[in-house]
Amino acid sequence: MKILFVVDQLQDLVSDPLYIGLVRLLGQEQVVDFPSKNIFHRREDKRWFLPQVPDLGYSDTDIFDLLRDKVFDLVCVASHRSDCLANLERLSQAVPLPPIVYIDGADDSRIRHEVAARFQLAAYFKREYRWASTSKLGRFVDCARAFHFNRRLFERTYPLTMCVVPDAIPQHQGCAKDIDVSFYGIASHQKRAQAMALLEPLAHEGLTVAAGLYAAATDKAYKLKATALKRLIAKIRDPSTVPEEIQRRKLSPEDYYRTLARSKVAVSIRGGGFDTLRYWEIVASGTFLLSEKPDIVIPHNYEQRTHAVFCQPDLSDLQALVRYYASHDAEREAIAGAGHAHLLKFHACEPRAAQFLEICRNAV
Repeated sequence: MKILFVVDQLQDLVSDPLYIGLVRLLGQEQVVDFPSKNIFHRREDKRWFLPQVPDLGYSDTDIFDLLRDKVFDLVCVASHRSDCLANLERLSQAVPLPPIVYIDGADDSRIRHEVAARFQLAAYFKREYRWASTSKLGRFVDCARAFHFNRRLFERTYPLTMCVVPDAIPQHQGCAKDIDVSFYGIASHQKRAQAMALLEPLAHEGLTVAAGLYAAATDKAYKLKATALKRLIAKIRDPSTVPEEIQRRKLSPEDYYRTLARSKVAVSIRGGGFDTLRYWEIVASGTFLLSEKPDIVIPHNYEQRTHAVFCQPDLSDLQALVRYYASHDAEREAIAGAGHAHLLKFHACEPRAAQFLEICRNAV
């Protein structure tokens, strides 16, 4: 299968690792990004979570000619953002296109009907796929409103979460587990502030806590200034007692991965959506994952107390679980090891690409 991978220039934590997986499975000549995406190829634009491959050097004219010659079997629209859709529109107005599949990596559960209406999609891949109990066709009525009663679109919509490129994640094997619990993240959801408020007091019990929330002021999706972040935390506890490092503490990728490797327990809490890279990075680092139970559909997800441990939705048992697993080394390490093996089998970039290709082949 030869795929035209239509992109924009912003990093995408769903489709970018998928691209690497597709290249590794099919060969680089079979997966052509359009337009050429800088973070895939240009050394100065490299991202910490993504390896790079050489640029094939196709011009726009080359791509149009290849489409006219029906060289591509599939067009994959790799982002929900407007620039990516504009690139697809430019192609569709110039030449006939092969079957189109669409990756909606937005951190919401909204189905983008305007895209489905404009382009006849062979498959719609949704990151925050929330219809676990309504995925059977006989119960379509339960989620019909979200799909505007479009059964055809419902039947062609599939969950597709993030994955990791394992060789992009440093492995600090043999490093001392001298941090009892860690949690770092963008302050994009009140529940993250709640988790921070629960974890910080554990330090007064003698546990080693490495944690911090930070505001990504340049990111429109997560624009929280310091005063807004204090107000967020104030809903949980007195903001005057919140240390400055908890309000805006951001680690470099190197320090972050080293912290994960040193952690006995690492916590993942939802941001704008449930699916976050941290949920996968923790396990990929060989560290024990403590998370909320997902409220989205994740095919081949971690199993409770086999690959990870899920706390109550209201985080009421978060502290107790941290205390327990920080002190039960054998049990914790067995779960971490099983989780790591499970991730490599199902949630690394290559198995994710294989899952994606199987759906595409069936849909097309």
